[in-house]
Amino acid sequence: MWQSHGFHMFPADHPGNPECVGAHHPERPCNGQRGKHPCGRWSVLASDGPVKLRAMFSRGMRNIGVACKASGLLVVDEDQPGAFREYAAGVGQVVEDTFTVTTAKGCHRYYRQPEGVELGNGVGALKGRGIDVRGARGLGGYVIGPGSVHETGVIYQPVDMAAPILPAPAWLVEALQAQPVAAFSGDHRKSLVSDGKGRPYKVLTGLVQTVLEATPGSDRNSRLFWSASRMFEHAGQGLFPSESGRAALLEAARRVGLADGEAEATLNSAHRNARGR
Repeated sequence: MWQSHGFHMFPADHPGNPECVGAHHPERPCNGQRGKHPCGRWSVLASDGPVKLRAMFSRGMRNIGVACKASGLLVVDEDQPGAFREYAAGVGQVVEDTFTVTTAKGCHRYYRQPEGVELGNGVGALKGRGIDVRGARGLGGYVIGPGSVHETGVIYQPVDMAAPILPAPAWLVEALQAQPVAAFSGDHRKSLVSDGKGRPYKVLTGLVQTVLEATPGSDRNSRLFWSASRMFEHAGQGLFPSESGRAALLEAARRVGLADGEAEATLNSAHRNARGR
């Protein structure tokens, strides 16, 4: 039935086996990952051929691995329930119902790779939100597929077997292509004169990351205000030009869904606060 979605599959360990039957075991200890190790070189084994699949899965209890590159998939692995919808809401978007599989911790949302762009396993702007991504760039990644059994006994279940696999939405593609910390332009990067240990860049990157780890709809403004206040203080001490810090924090604010006007107002307030101190 999974072949109707174009899945290229391979066998993986099943927690019902006395010990892991995954490749290169025990050199790669399971450490809480029973049922997830492929039974061989998964990128080579993965197939959508019925005869080959029957042969591979006839050797005892096996979980199902799905190779994302061969299957043309981008899978959002949500370990923190609701995190993906929260991010979408924070950037003014809605998560549409695509083919989804419930897991022991959350769910896998299956999307088709976008045309003209090959997305890999990087999470981009989704970093720190309890979300992983498996895609196609390079060797690609894989997920444990529906019908498999987690080591806790939970079965990976489709929410709706008939649901189509939607193309990856543009807003998700943009989020995954973003850097996990705000990108500084060439001119701004050059202006962060190092003291020999790269301290200016490290300080500013840390402040940017504080903003990027905000919870949409909750603490975005407060995090931006705190980071901007510290940034203007450091800039006032000559650590780096304030325009470099302001540009970096404004970009971070955009990536967590703040409108430019709202972000600018917060930055101006933080600037006044820093001057007052």
